[in-house]
Amino acid sequence: MPINYLIPYVPLKGHVDPDFKEMAYGEGGRRAITLKKNVSAGSYMFFHTKIGSDKYITGYICLNKIMTGKEARKIPAINCDGKFDDFLFIGNRNKSRLLKKPILFNQRLANKLSLNINFEAFNNKEKTELRVIASATRAHRQLTNADVEVLLSEISKYEINLKYENSDDVQKYLYFYSESDKIIPLSDVYKIHESDIQKLLRKYPALIEKGLSVIDHEKVLPDGDRLDLLLEGKDGSIVVAELKGPNCLTDSIPTQLASYVRDIQREYPKRQIRKMIICDGKVSPKLQKACEALAIEIVVYGMKLECFKLV
Repeated sequence: MPINYLIPYVPLKGHVDPDFKEMAYGEGGRRAITLKKNVSAGSYMFFHTKIGSDKYITGYICLNKIMTGKEARKIPAINCDGKFDDFLFIGNRNKSRLLKKPILFNQRLANKLSLNINFEAFNNKEKTELRVIASATRAHRQLTNADVEVLLSEISKYEINLKYENSDDVQKYLYFYSESDKIIPLSDVYKIHESDIQKLLRKYPALIEKGLSVIDHEKVLPDGDRLDLLLEGKDGSIVVAELKGPNCLTDSIPTQLASYVRDIQREYPKRQIRKMIICDGKVSPKLQKACEALAIEIVVYGMKLECFKLV
């Protein structure tokens, strides 16, 4: 009976893996040996990654065959980065797909699977949902056939709802003006992702404050955490900015910022360090008092509605 897997990945520039155009996935080292030993034709591999402040399942392949990287590199028709790994796992094109819209990998979905993720730290507000899920799924996790049915069902229901909410005539004329300038579904106008907001702010940091420039984004800190935005003010000050997507702001963010600031102060010992939260404005009285006491600036984003004639 085929063994199925849930596999994490980090999108890298210059190395596309998994490759959903080729429906292939390359793996090396011990993970590759374990995968090769356990999977067979018909095995499902579901892939998940971090987008903004959440985890998402972005696609899956139903395995067709396994090749060594050495074998794959001898075949000109195989044109994917995964062929440079130890083993290449190639999916059945009729049963594998990149999701039109990733599905949120959260506690609700995790509890439907046999992963047995402990969400106590999240429920007690000691850790974010993202950190709990990321810790539990950092390694490849096996999925049962029942898990596969759950995931395929969730994907199917999600995309049926998308078709209902976003008819072709609506999607045709709805635009989100960002770096990619792509059409997005209607639902994303009021469910915009943190990653979309970050892209816009990276491109136009003056939206936050005139004279700001971007030093880095998703900066990896010594403890493994990632700082959303590291900025420089026109006065030379360094701005440590934590961006929160809609409805994601919590009262624990000052503690999170304090940890980031300590690391940045070591890197810029002679510079003034400013602390900033960029959010949707849903700030609790408790958080507002904490920010005032700790000199944390709060910047609120919103959406601007423009109407224009198509013809």
